[in-house]
Amino acid sequence: MNQYTISIIGTGIMGRGIASNLLNAGHKVRLYARNAEKIRDLEGENSKVFKRPTEAAAESDLVVLCLTEDEVVEKEVLRSRLLETNPKVILDCGTTSLPLTFRLAKECALNNVRFYDSPMTGSKNAARDGQILFMIGAQKEEVVDVQFFLDICGKNTVYCGKVGDGQKAKLALNLIQAGIFEIYMEGFALVQNSGVDAEILKEILLQSAAKSGIAEFKFPFVFGGNYETHFSLKNMRKDVYHAMQLAEESKTKLSLCQNLPEIFDKGIQAGFGEDDFCSLNEVTAKIRPPR
Repeated sequence: MNQYTISIIGTGIMGRGIASNLLNAGHKVRLYARNAEKIRDLEGENSKVFKRPTEAAAESDLVVLCLTEDEVVEKEVLRSRLLETNPKVILDCGTTSLPLTFRLAKECALNNVRFYDSPMTGSKNAARDGQILFMIGAQKEEVVDVQFFLDICGKNTVYCGKVGDGQKAKLALNLIQAGIFEIYMEGFALVQNSGVDAEILKEILLQSAAKSGIAEFKFPFVFGGNYETHFSLKNMRKDVYHAMQLAEESKTKLSLCQNLPEIFDKGIQAGFGEDDFCSLNEVTAKIRPPR
C-alpha cells in the first residue's frame, strides 16, 4: 500500500475523525487548527500539529480543507498565501458559498493547483467511523489519485460533474434537512398546543411514512434535552443562507423554505449557535425532557 501525506486545514469536529481514519490506514497527516492545543492529542509518529496553515500544507500529496465560514476559508487559504506552498491537489470538504468556490478554483488554477469542491455530509460520528458521504464537483476519472482519501474517510462518493456542482448539491441537501427538521418541530408544537403529548406524535411518526433519518437521529436528542453538537446551528444557518443566495441567482422559488433564515436567526439570538441545530426545539416546539 502506498503511504500518502495529507494536510488537514481545520481539524475540528469533522477533521478530527478524518485524521484518525487516515492515521489508522497508515498514512501521514499534517494538521492545522486555529487552536492548536485542542488537537495536540492527535500528534504521534505519523502526525504533526502546526501553528500556521502554510506550514501544515507544505510537502503534502493532498490538502483537505475542513473549514466553516467563507471568512475563515479566505483567511486560512487565500490571505495566508497557502497556495504559494504549491500543493498538488486541494479538496474543499467544507460547505462554501458558490462565489468563493469559484474564486478558489480560479486562484488555484493560476497557481497550477488542482482544486475540487468536495463538501461532505454526516455527523461527527460519521467522520469518526469513516462513513462520510462526499459530493465532489468532478467526474470520477478526474480524481483517481485522491480516491484513496474518499474511500478511507467515506462510505460513498457522489461525482456531481464540474467544479461548483458539489456545493450546489450540498446546499440543496442541507436546505432539505433544515426544512424537514423544522416541519417536525412545528408538528410537535401543533400537537402539544392542541392538548396531545409530543411523545404520542413521536411514536406515530417513527412508525409511519413520515419517518426519516433526521427523525431517527435527532429525536432522541430533542426528547432528552441534549443539544450536543453534531452539526452546529450556526453552520446550518450559514448553509441555509447560502442556499437562499443560490435560489435567488437561479430564480428558484422556495415557497416552503423561505422562512428558514428567520427561524435560524431566532436560534442564534437565543444563544444556541454553538449547539446542534436540533436546539431549534427551544425556538419552535419546546419539548421538555421527562423529569
